[in-house]
Amino acid sequence: MTLGDAGDPLVHSAADENKVVLRAPAFIKGWLIATTLWVGVLFLVVVVMYAVPTLLSGTDGGHLWGVAAMVLFYGYGIALVFGAPLAWVLAFLLRPIRNQWLHVAAFFVVPTFAFWTVAGLLGIGWHPGLLSLWATVGAAAAIGRSAIRSDVSSSTPSAPEL
Repeated sequence: MTLGDAGDPLVHSAADENKVVLRAPAFIKGWLIATTLWVGVLFLVVVVMYAVPTLLSGTDGGHLWGVAAMVLFYGYGIALVFGAPLAWVLAFLLRPIRNQWLHVAAFFVVPTFAFWTVAGLLGIGWHPGLLSLWATVGAAAAIGRSAIRSDVSSSTPSAPEL
């Protein structure tokens, strides 16, 4: 394939003008919003379930700092290793669809079922009730995608794109 062929990604065609494009700053902004929201809610759940009972019982709560750091470290780590690539692939696949609300809906449904599937394969379980747990991931991803609706363009940029 030579430069200028129909399949060449460096050549912009008229068909490319109708695609939704997320540039890197918009992608990073959406990822940070979604991840911070999800990790923040996870952190609050951990505080309510572990910290409050520990402190009310009068036992030493020194280990809670380690639990808090672990929640933050693993929450952002999982989002970076699994969530960001999933979001990038999903954003790439949704490029031909111009309706931003369909993007938001897809960013709710796909991460919810993807994390439910991974959890089932890892032995956490396939119970439909666990979908509510993984729907928190989908809800955070949908809110993050909704937050960057105005940051997308529907024309081919000259800069690198996601």
